[in-house]
Amino acid sequence: MEHHDLLARIEAKISRLGEERRDFEQQLLKAREELASLYKINKELQVQVDELTEKSRSLEQAGSLQPVAETEFRYATRQRINELVREIDECIALLNT
Repeated sequence: MEHHDLLARIEAKISRLGEERRDFEQQLLKAREELASLYKINKELQVQVDELTEKSRSLEQAGSLQPVAETEFRYATRQRINELVREIDECIALLNT
């Protein structure tokens, strides 16, 4: 009878271990699915980061060109104002004669 009790306890432990193994396998499967999902999200976010980095570079390059264009515009405006002042001076000189 003692052997039957011992055998019954061993069978119960084996059964419990089998159930725990199935539970761990399910947890492992869920963890793998979650990891795959996180990898996918990470990849999508990395694509967004790359796109934003490229946009940032483009904006920086456009910004670095802007002062040159501004300087050229100011120079051209100053030249035009000087031309207009000369014309006004000529007109005043003609009126005074």
